[in-house]
Amino acid sequence: MSRRGRCLAVLAVLLIVREAPAADQNHFASIYLDGDKIGQVHYTVRYDEKGHVEELRTRASISILGIKLFNFTQHLHEVWKDGQLQRMQGHTNDDGDVYEASVERNATDYDAVLNSKSLTLPPNAFPTSVWHFQITQKSLLFDLKDLRLMKVKVVKSEDSVSVDKRSIPATRFDFSGDWNVSVWYDQNRQLLKTQHKVQGKDVVVTMDAE
Repeated sequence: MSRRGRCLAVLAVLLIVREAPAADQNHFASIYLDGDKIGQVHYTVRYDEKGHVEELRTRASISILGIKLFNFTQHLHEVWKDGQLQRMQGHTNDDGDVYEASVERNATDYDAVLNSKSLTLPPNAFPTSVWHFQITQKSLLFDLKDLRLMKVKVVKSEDSVSVDKRSIPATRFDFSGDWNVSVWYDQNRQLLKTQHKVQGKDVVVTMDAE
């Protein structure tokens, strides 16, 4: 699989949560490559009585027309409790490479399976679910597609983001190391935008106007 494919696969699952209603809520995010829309994320979020995310279903797709047609689709189902991932089921088709992944938390670590091969993930590893603000405080992540572990450093700075022609004060977090992504959150710690370089091109994920 190409480096371009790996990078786009990471970004395709970046999610945005803006509020915490009692019932399920649908949201959409758009994926752009150098300003051109190439895909969309549709996700459904369920919250517990405390307003914490307890279940998340994600559907993402990317299609790039150029020298080569690139396709990416992904379906994720995550279950959380008290800010910790409890279990995840994922199916990803990354331009023909298929990944069937599952993760389940136990008393000491994560039991995981990738394409029928059993794995163990350390309990301090956090999934690449940037809709969850806790990720900004983590130094060890794992990819929701192929479950690979990634060591990162995070730098924080103040910035702003243009959303629906409005400038919104934001905090920017730059991840570096094994995962190089920039993420912007608003003052309520809700995700506004993500950005990453792929072969010199900007890949941006932004929330759609509601």
